[in-house]
Amino acid sequence: MAEGGPSPELDEHLLKCPICLERLRQPKSLPCLHSFCQECLGTYITKELSGKMASATSFPCPVCRRMTQIVNQTEAKDKRAELFPVNAIIQDLIKLKEHSSEPLYCKPCQTRGNLTNLARFWCKIMNLNLCETCKVQHHDVLHNECDILDITGYESRKTKQEKSVPKCDQHDVKLIWYCEDHKRLGCNICMIKDHRRCDEVTKAMEYLQKLKAGSQLEEMEMALKKGAQAMTSLVKDFDEQIKTMVQNQEIALQSIKDLRQSVDEQLNKLQKDVTDKLITLFKEEKGNMEVSSRQCERLMNSMVNTMKSSVTAAVENDTINAIMLYQRGQAEVESCKALVTEISKSFTSVSIKHQIVPRLVTLGDDAMGKIVIERQRRSFPGDLEYLPVPLSELRVKEIGKFNVKTPSDKDDCFICAVLYLPNDQMVLSDFDNKKLKLFTDKGQYLDELTVNDDIWDLCLVNINTVTVAFNCRGGVRVVRVEDSKLSLSSEINMPNDTYCYGITHTDGRFIMSTLAGDVYSVTQDGATELLHKYNGDCMSLTQDPVNGDTLVSIDGDTGGVAVSRLSLDKRHTDVMKVGVVSGARGKDVDREGNIYVCGFYSNNVVVMSGDGTHVRELLTSSEGNCIPWAIAVRGDTFVVTSRNCRDQDNYIRVFQLY
Repeated sequence: MAEGGPSPELDEHLLKCPICLERLRQPKSLPCLHSFCQECLGTYITKELSGKMASATSFPCPVCRRMTQIVNQTEAKDKRAELFPVNAIIQDLIKLKEHSSEPLYCKPCQTRGNLTNLARFWCKIMNLNLCETCKVQHHDVLHNECDILDITGYESRKTKQEKSVPKCDQHDVKLIWYCEDHKRLGCNICMIKDHRRCDEVTKAMEYLQKLKAGSQLEEMEMALKKGAQAMTSLVKDFDEQIKTMVQNQEIALQSIKDLRQSVDEQLNKLQKDVTDKLITLFKEEKGNMEVSSRQCERLMNSMVNTMKSSVTAAVENDTINAIMLYQRGQAEVESCKALVTEISKSFTSVSIKHQIVPRLVTLGDDAMGKIVIERQRRSFPGDLEYLPVPLSELRVKEIGKFNVKTPSDKDDCFICAVLYLPNDQMVLSDFDNKKLKLFTDKGQYLDELTVNDDIWDLCLVNINTVTVAFNCRGGVRVVRVEDSKLSLSSEINMPNDTYCYGITHTDGRFIMSTLAGDVYSVTQDGATELLHKYNGDCMSLTQDPVNGDTLVSIDGDTGGVAVSRLSLDKRHTDVMKVGVVSGARGKDVDREGNIYVCGFYSNNVVVMSGDGTHVRELLTSSEGNCIPWAIAVRGDTFVVTSRNCRDQDNYIRVFQLY
């Protein structure tokens, strides 16, 4: 306790940081005389001077809210607390508290072996505890100017008050003056340097007597009392509010618990309903397949028996049986064809799935999801390939439409090529905006790559690699598609900057076409070989996965070729003449080898068998089809883009075959 100082209770209050409520560490004082830990004050200043207040030059005191000017605006925020003065009085009190917390023994006596001789004095300068003998015989001989505190009792400390007067933070000498103009205590040096022009400078003792003679101290005491009462009322009110919040929290937690119980009961019922539906649908679909399987199995067994018996009857010259078996065999062959034709109309793979409703908002009938049956057309087994694919049975429905224009696009889109990737993503070439774009097949935008050239056709090299044909500088750009991002990988330039329109990939090389009708084979190092020259513009190329040929779209005249088949050994076959389709543009091939073609001038989309013998229009202008340009097929789904169609240029339309 500082001699002549406040009571022990007040000491404890003075030694606590108002921010962390712990013993002050490196106490720093603000001009309002409130003290804080240096670390706590630094954190507070950094928080106050952040965000919209980052440029502020002052901050409020955490206790009294009085605005305090920043000592050095250029100093880092976390260092500004260090610039405020240390509260020396608080530091002395802390040291004294540390010494008074347990019995104090004379240090010199301890060095001589007397460990329990109690100390009566404390040298603040040397931080040394002394008994009376050691103080007189040892300390005072060499250190008679030290600030010695008697720590045996309050009255004895009071006699030392004059030596423990607080000292100036700047000059480490006694504070004896008070400037009423600046409302600051100071030493002789402070008054000479900073306050010699001030009008109201008196000694601190005289100013205190002035305050005592007037009513200022009483008024301040009364104001502090009223303020403390107001703060007490506020603290009480906040405590009551917290209690109310705790009660409300308990009520809310119980309500949540009750709701959970109710929800569990509902979910149990919904789970039973959806499970029962799943089992019912499974049994129904399984039963239908078993019926078809048994029907085929019966016919199979009968045909095998007829075949064996017919062979035996012919060998044994059993005339009557041979003729009867021949007739039965003919009937069974016709029955087989009829059964296959009938089954082909609904020959699908069935997948029964549990589908969850996304972003469920309310707990309704779909809370546990729903059971859906997905059907997808599939090919017949290989030993049934002699039967033609029933293109005439295909039906089409539109299942989606989404906008592919991005915020950075300066023009409307011209999607002149589209690739349907195996991972439900699509790569689009936007000619007018000179970009490649990546979307999901549900229309979610993922990424784009600006290429600053006239891009045209696209082809897939592997699941992560796409190549792009350019018709300005000429050549191929290889693009990687990884983690929903597009990135340019490499370039292959054509000789003489040949304009490229169509592109596809086979056997480690690229097949490319030009508007002049030339189709080239191009190796990875750019070496080219002319495969064929057509009489018409070769607009796009597609690889036939069934036999490896390249399918060529030709913008020919009436009577000319619309789609041609070209092999690497330079053989070519006309697949489709201009007629049902004119202005052939984009095309694609499905897994059965059927060819899908966009007719730009005929304003339609057709599907035909690989040899062109069976042709059927899938989309016409009557179904809202508008000047189709590019198409991509995956399974029973295909997407179509348009050109010069004002309300569809920026859109991709998605269709399903069933």
